[in-house]
Amino acid sequence: MKALVFHGAHELRLEELPMPLPAADEALVKVKAVGICGSDIHGYAGKTGRRAPGMVMGHEFCGVVEKAAWNSSRFKAGQPVVIQPILFCGKCPICRKGLTSICPNKRFIGVDMGTVGGLAEYIAVPERNLFPLPIDLPFELGAITEAFAVGSGAARNSEIKAGDTVAIVGCGVIGLTILLMTKAYFPAKIFIIDNNPERLKIAAELGAEPVNFSKEKPEDVISSATGGLGTDISIEAVGCSPSVATAIKVVRNGGRIVWVGNSQKIIDVDMQDIVVHGKHIVGMYCYNDDDFGMAMEFISCNPEIAARFAEEKVSMADAPEMFRQLASGSKQPLRTVVII
Repeated sequence: MKALVFHGAHELRLEELPMPLPAADEALVKVKAVGICGSDIHGYAGKTGRRAPGMVMGHEFCGVVEKAAWNSSRFKAGQPVVIQPILFCGKCPICRKGLTSICPNKRFIGVDMGTVGGLAEYIAVPERNLFPLPIDLPFELGAITEAFAVGSGAARNSEIKAGDTVAIVGCGVIGLTILLMTKAYFPAKIFIIDNNPERLKIAAELGAEPVNFSKEKPEDVISSATGGLGTDISIEAVGCSPSVATAIKVVRNGGRIVWVGNSQKIIDVDMQDIVVHGKHIVGMYCYNDDDFGMAMEFISCNPEIAARFAEEKVSMADAPEMFRQLASGSKQPLRTVVII
């Protein structure tokens, strides 16, 4: 089978690999579409160390069951599916609490070495990681389900209630999916903070109050709009010191700050602001199966909104050049989907 193999910074090659041999509990899936995540681009460029030479990337993907797992009753050959890429053990105390994304024994398809990702023609996946893709949805929408699941997990971890005010720092794909999944809880207002006018325009069209930090101080804008209090919740979706500082500044005393961004390993934090004002910080990694199901439901009910995210489509053969352009910044679509 053909697969895109990562060979080090800025080296991605289309090669022949052996067909996977599924275990008894695994289905063989013919991959149809794969989203290129920002973390894939950072790994491709050698910026994070989270992608190792010799691996096949791709954790946002969907396809068709080629061969169901042995003795399967849930899926059959020919059925469209989306893959939830976190391989958790399901047995440890963390998993039993439903915190499967932080299972100490987890592996991540297309991220951890030793797991073949979606940028291949076929993949063997545990059946429990498959979600049915509605037959009338195009595969490119299935490929962006994972990004919406992150948004769903962030909204759930924020403990948002109807009438709350929310600030989202970062207007990339994850920030925008957080915006959409947060709206389901009926907040009073959602601010979204960035300096990209095109992305802020999209956020405004999706129902947020845009704040351009290159033109105004977010803490001043939000303070004025909330009677001097700040928002009940802030969600950081970038992962670097300046955006974390903004997320801390804009939230009210006693408010909740959710960290989703994962770009910079060590950051500077105003600990006194957090301690003196009783602010609560929670780290949020990805999603659980319920979040994934909610993401699928949102996309199924709102395909026209979801379609805005799958802005660009490329073939497998053209994917290496697209990775190069995305890494250089010469192209900046919301999401590029590789059609296999």
